[in-house]
Amino acid sequence: MKKCLSMCILAIFIAGCSSTEESDPGAQTTKETATEVPQKSEPKKETQVNEDISFVLAKTADELVAVTPGELTKDFSVDKETSMWATAEVPKEIRPEFLEKMKEFLSSLQEPEQIHQALNYYLGSAQYEALVGPLITYTPQFDEPLLPEPYEMNGDGEQEKAPTNALILLDASSSMLLQADGHLKMDTAKSAARSFAKAMGQNSKVSLYAYGHMGSQSQNDKELSCTTIDEVYALGEYKQDSFNDSVKKVEARGWTPLAGAIAQAAIDHADTTEDITLYIISDGEETCGGDPVKEAQLFAECSPDRHVNVIGFQVDRKAESQLQAVAKAGNGSYLGADTLDEMTQQMTKLWLPSDLDLVGLIYAKPVGWPVTMAITTVSDYAQKVKNAIQVEDLRLTGAVNLLKEEELLDEADAVQVQKLIDQQKAHYDELIEQKEEEKKAMIDSEVERISTMIEDYQERMRKLKEEQR
Repeated sequence: MKKCLSMCILAIFIAGCSSTEESDPGAQTTKETATEVPQKSEPKKETQVNEDISFVLAKTADELVAVTPGELTKDFSVDKETSMWATAEVPKEIRPEFLEKMKEFLSSLQEPEQIHQALNYYLGSAQYEALVGPLITYTPQFDEPLLPEPYEMNGDGEQEKAPTNALILLDASSSMLLQADGHLKMDTAKSAARSFAKAMGQNSKVSLYAYGHMGSQSQNDKELSCTTIDEVYALGEYKQDSFNDSVKKVEARGWTPLAGAIAQAAIDHADTTEDITLYIISDGEETCGGDPVKEAQLFAECSPDRHVNVIGFQVDRKAESQLQAVAKAGNGSYLGADTLDEMTQQMTKLWLPSDLDLVGLIYAKPVGWPVTMAITTVSDYAQKVKNAIQVEDLRLTGAVNLLKEEELLDEADAVQVQKLIDQQKAHYDELIEQKEEEKKAMIDSEVERISTMIEDYQERMRKLKEEQR
């Protein structure tokens, strides 16, 4: 009986405590109690939101390239993202969706850092990759000076001479679109061709052939690509502007009709009685089914004064074997190159330069307009990125103002979030300014390298000339 009575009293006590907790209006009036409830009851909701809203502040310019575009701004164009007329607001076309997303996000307690991340997640710049990339990958591309070594004496004790007619055959097949030594192979080959023609043109007539520059690498375009070989600069006196313009127009596109290019040069100049030397610039083997070795042999058999020299640029063993055979059959030389400097210096064995040639090398130094253009290019790249940073900053600032107007963000949090936005802009501006200075220093270093190379060469050639007098 006593045991039953005790159990009844215990049950009444528990029920009374439960009733008091449910009905007591003062049970949750303190600040401590009020803040404990969401922290204990909704941790999963807040964690889940934070996992969805991911944003990492870039620490370097290289990381800025990889920053993910905003979910609501990812389709914004470069023009829109770099506009000089941007204002501190969320664009009207995405404003409703932005507010809807942020209402859901702010429905649980969020710290200023998390809000800052969310703003970037939804409104971050869409064009950092497109705008920062060119600044990151920029390298100055001054033409490497051609500084020819004098010919060695032949068996009769006579010094070889430059050819009367120099025909440059430029490979413009699709493989020349690959990167090599920090440059497109095509850009390297063009630079070497320009430098070579400028030096050779002092004593020889020059010509430029392009092959592989038509069609594409697809099977449907093979016939067009393999049968189109053009003499884009007709054999004659070297004129720098015209020759460089011809080089500029050549674009790498399709297959590699090496045999066809040699054969076409032979046909075009079949009536030429003077000596002719072909200078083939290629990065690979024949892909059009021709026999370049046979064509080189036929070309050289026409006259003992005909030669086929080949410059192989970053070729594999199979291609190098074929190109070496072409040079041998053409009574010429094969020269391998892996860099722009090697490509230029390997173009050919030349004559001992004249005094005029040596003085003229001052114009081969990258000074004046080429340097100005290089610096301007870097500055333009950097300014476009800064414009994008400014547009993003204004959009994020406008978002803070909008959230305050909609009473989704109180003044204290707004101040903290705005501080983070300001710090982000200052940080990104600094990253771009550092990268801009780095690229300008690279330009200065390249100018100094080439100028020193030319000056050392001039001094060495002058000493050689004095020794021969």
